[in-house]
Amino acid sequence: MPTTNTNILQDVPDKPDTTRRYLFYLHGLIVEVGGSRPLSEEHGYYEYQMILEELAGKGFVVISEVRAKDTQVVPYAKKIVSQVKKLLASGVLPGNIVLVGASKGGIISAYVSSMLEEKEINYLFLAGLFEKCLTDENLKLHGNVLSIHDRSDKLSITPALYFQRSEGLGQFKQIVLALDVGHGLIYRPYREWIDPLLAWLQLH
Repeated sequence: MPTTNTNILQDVPDKPDTTRRYLFYLHGLIVEVGGSRPLSEEHGYYEYQMILEELAGKGFVVISEVRAKDTQVVPYAKKIVSQVKKLLASGVLPGNIVLVGASKGGIISAYVSSMLEEKEINYLFLAGLFEKCLTDENLKLHGNVLSIHDRSDKLSITPALYFQRSEGLGQFKQIVLALDVGHGLIYRPYREWIDPLLAWLQLH
């Protein structure tokens, strides 16, 4: 969806301002299926644009797009890797790059992390470190990793198992919230995940 906010982009700029912090936001599966404001019977509307605006309002240059339906995880991760490398080649410090991956966006972000092998890039996995993806033995995380999910999420989210197998981690932490909104945590810019993200980034 087009936006008038100049801090929300669909791709990395040709000439990045190396003094800024860049945040890639990778949305959940339902946005692929239902567009930029899809409705879930269980969780309500996925407020994609509201999330982007909230993150941009925190001072980030936000890079995000609505993925095509049935987007394949690994090819799309390679696309994000190339965008991140463009920022790095332009002189943006790895510590000024953060990827926020929600649900399927978290799976994509995990592959980005595995491919980049860059220890200073920051990641927030928002209900995105699924046990089912651990069948890929090569999927190991790198960078500073924060995982946040709700205790009532019905999906099997196992950050600790990812941490155990990932030797390339910098700092890592998991937070389990008690909002009892389940997987609906990813649907809105809840302060309960945005505030810990901001606090985490201040440390790195």
